[in-house]
Amino acid sequence: MNQIQHWLFAATTISALGLAHAQGLKPAGNSTLPSGKLSVELGASGNLEASSIDGIVAVVNTDIITRSELNRQVALIERQMSRRGAPLPDRTELRKQVLDRMVMDRAQLQKAEEVGIRIEDAQIEAAMARVADQNGLPLEDFLARLQAEGVSPVRFREEVRSEITLARLREREVDARIQVSDAEIQNFLASRSQGGAAANKPEVNWIQLLVKAPSDASGSTLNQARSKAEAVEKALKDGQALDIIVQANPELAIEGTGQMGWTGFDVVPTLFTEFLTKGQANAVQTVRSPNGFHVLKVLGRRDSGAALDATPVTQTRARHILIRPGPDLTDAEAQRRLNFALEQLRGGAANFETLARRFSQDGSASKGGDLGWLYPGDTVPEFEREMNQLQAGEVSPVFQSRFGFHIIQVVDRRQQAASEERQRQAARQAIRTNKSEESYQEWLRQLRDSTFIDIRL
Repeated sequence: MNQIQHWLFAATTISALGLAHAQGLKPAGNSTLPSGKLSVELGASGNLEASSIDGIVAVVNTDIITRSELNRQVALIERQMSRRGAPLPDRTELRKQVLDRMVMDRAQLQKAEEVGIRIEDAQIEAAMARVADQNGLPLEDFLARLQAEGVSPVRFREEVRSEITLARLREREVDARIQVSDAEIQNFLASRSQGGAAANKPEVNWIQLLVKAPSDASGSTLNQARSKAEAVEKALKDGQALDIIVQANPELAIEGTGQMGWTGFDVVPTLFTEFLTKGQANAVQTVRSPNGFHVLKVLGRRDSGAALDATPVTQTRARHILIRPGPDLTDAEAQRRLNFALEQLRGGAANFETLARRFSQDGSASKGGDLGWLYPGDTVPEFEREMNQLQAGEVSPVFQSRFGFHIIQVVDRRQQAASEERQRQAARQAIRTNKSEESYQEWLRQLRDSTFIDIRL
């Protein structure tokens, strides 16, 4: 769950959190909670029994969204914008955008339940701790801050569970099915080199703002979306700042839009390639897709970087011991076992390899915890952060990642150019990243088509 940013709650409280959502109405033990990107709801203390009779604004299969739920979300957005002094958008349009997001969240979470996705408590605890850390607070202080904003720890925990669930669903239903051919990899690598020499790689710095309009939209719906796209295009041409445009049009602040940064043309969506490869600085154009109107602006272009194998990187040879909490093993017991292993190591009673074979619940246990030579980015951020603080021969204290509790030993470090296989892995990942968002949006369209949705707004 890397990378989670949004304009909403992030602006004042949780920089790692995104669009807030409300709790669904389900029988006890089968509650459905929508998601944004680690989303949080303020003012979520409404009475469920009361909300169940206040009117239904949408039906999603067997689930419902009530008017009070929608009103809470809209009020949340307006409250956050008012705190920043941003102009408020048209409320009718905002309600439609928020409801659409809530509907699709419900549909995805129902699908996750259908395919049997379950999230362990330990993963939720680790994610909560990461969010707190990203905001520079201990978890206890972070939860207290949320409580002061009207978000109970229980609600925050369930929102985190929902977010992890949706990430797992996307991995299962979309990312795992993306195919990358050898020919695509060869073409990618060929574009990075010229006769084996380092090559300049053209890149574009660009903005993307999406005005949603389904492929089957027509009449006033399509006309409103087109008019909004034209207004956004004019604002970009006039040089209006991106944050001002988004503040005035919060429905544009969705994942995958905004300032995209420097991007190689090999990973630019093919739909945008023609404009982005030819457009000069400050050029603006709107491109229609099945999702809506993409308003694009070129901020600059450059030749960057050498071929993949031209720049040596620091590799780390490391070992670790992993203990995973679960139904039969508490967090406290997992930490106690690792602290005992540390005492054994520091006291000379056993070496790291022996302790890894004895205690570790990772596949590397049979190899004494050896993870081999790791490139930057090979491990999750919390693991890499701890590893990078160690000198060769040093051992970390006990720490937690999304997988459980670890201790690490750094064996050695070296500067190494990427091997041929590493280049192919990097190429495969870049191509998959390029395909992922387009595949996900297509999957969402199919999910919506197969879901019973009754909008009563």
